[in-house]
Amino acid sequence: MIKFIILLAILFVALFFGHTLIGVEGAIIINVADWYIEMSIISALVIIIFAFIAYLILAWLMKRIVRMFAGSHNWFGSYSKRQQERAFFKGLQAYLVGDLANAQKQLEKSFGGEFKGCNYMLAADIDARNNRGEHIDTLLAQAQVEQASTSMATLKHAQLTLDNAYDNAHNKPQALKSSANKCIELLDELDSNTKKSAIAVKLRLEALSLLKRWDEIKNCIGENKKVLGDEYILWAERATHGEFAAIASKQGANGLREKWQNLSRSAKKDIANQICYVQLLLDQGLSAEAETSLVEFAKKREHDAFYGLFKQLNHASPNLAIRFIESQIKQQPKEAKLYSVLAHLAFNSQDLSLAERAINKALELRRKEEDLLLLAAILEKQHAYEKANKLYRSMSAKTIHPASKTA
Repeated sequence: MIKFIILLAILFVALFFGHTLIGVEGAIIINVADWYIEMSIISALVIIIFAFIAYLILAWLMKRIVRMFAGSHNWFGSYSKRQQERAFFKGLQAYLVGDLANAQKQLEKSFGGEFKGCNYMLAADIDARNNRGEHIDTLLAQAQVEQASTSMATLKHAQLTLDNAYDNAHNKPQALKSSANKCIELLDELDSNTKKSAIAVKLRLEALSLLKRWDEIKNCIGENKKVLGDEYILWAERATHGEFAAIASKQGANGLREKWQNLSRSAKKDIANQICYVQLLLDQGLSAEAETSLVEFAKKREHDAFYGLFKQLNHASPNLAIRFIESQIKQQPKEAKLYSVLAHLAFNSQDLSLAERAINKALELRRKEEDLLLLAAILEKQHAYEKANKLYRSMSAKTIHPASKTA
C-alpha cells in the first residue's frame, strides 16, 4: 500500500511538472526488426510510470490467486483478515474452556492468516489430544515455515512427538523408540539458544532415557547443570541407576561392585551416584554391604535421600547405622525424622523395644502417617491387636473424613 501511494505521488508530480519537459528537444526511437517506434521524452516517462503501476497491480492479483489455491481465506483484503482473526480468537477461547472440537473447527478457518504459526501450533496440540496426533506433522510443518515461529514450532513438534509416543507405548514398544529418535532429530534442528532452554534439555533427556543412552544423558546433564537446577540430582540419579541396573541385571553384584570401583574419584563423590549405588545393593539383597557404604557416604554429607535408604536396611544387627543415627540425634535432639529412621532400623532388625521408643518420640515431635503405620506394625508384632486395629481405624477415618479434625 505504501508503494502504491508513492507511485501515485510520482504520477501527480509527472502530470503537474511534466509539461516543463515538453520544450526539451530530443526523441526516443525504438527499432525492432522492421518496426519503428518514435516518441518524445515525456511520453516515454508516462509509459514507464504506467507500466510500473500495471506491474504492481498484476503482482497483487497473482499473490491473491496463489493464496486462494494454497488454501488461504485472505482473498478480499482486510475484511477477510478480520474474519480470520475472529475465527482464531474464537478457537482460542473454545480451547481454553475445553471445547476442543469447536476450537479445531474455528482454527481451521484461520489457516493462511498472519498469526506467525500460532494457529497451526494450537491446532496441532488439539489434534494430539483428539486424533492421537494424526495430523501434527502436517500442521507443525506449516508452522515451521513461518520464520518467527520456526524454533517454537519445532520444539512443539518434538514435545508432541514424545507425548504421543508415551500414550501408545503399551501397544507399540518399537514405535516408542522410533518416536524418541524422531524427537532427538527435531531437537537437533533447533537454534543454539533454544537448544539450551530448560524444556528442550528436559525433552532430550526424556528421549535419551527411553533409548537407554545413559552416557549421552550424563554428558547432557553435565553440560546443563544450571538449567536443570534442582532436577539435576534426579536426572543424574536416574542416569546412574539405569546404567548400574543394566550392569546388575547382566553381571549381578560383582559387576556392580566392579563398576563402582572403576569410577573416578569425582564420580564417587557425586551424591546421585552414591544414592543409586546403595539402592542397587539393597535391590540385590546386600543390605549389610549397603549399610557400610551408606554410613560412609552419610558421614561426609547430609541428604534426605540417605534417610530413606537407612529405612530400607533389613538385616540383623545394623550396628553401624544405628550408632550413626544415634550420634545424629545427640546433635539434633528435636529432629523427628531421625527418630523415625532409628525406629525403622530397629524394627527391621527385630528390636521391637527400641523401635517402639523411637517411633513414639518421633510421633511426639511430629505426627506422620508413615510413622503411625510403623507403630501399628510394632503393636501387631507385640500381639497388641486391639491397639493396632484402633490405630488403623483412626487413620482410615481421617482419610475418609479429612474435615473431621476441624469439625
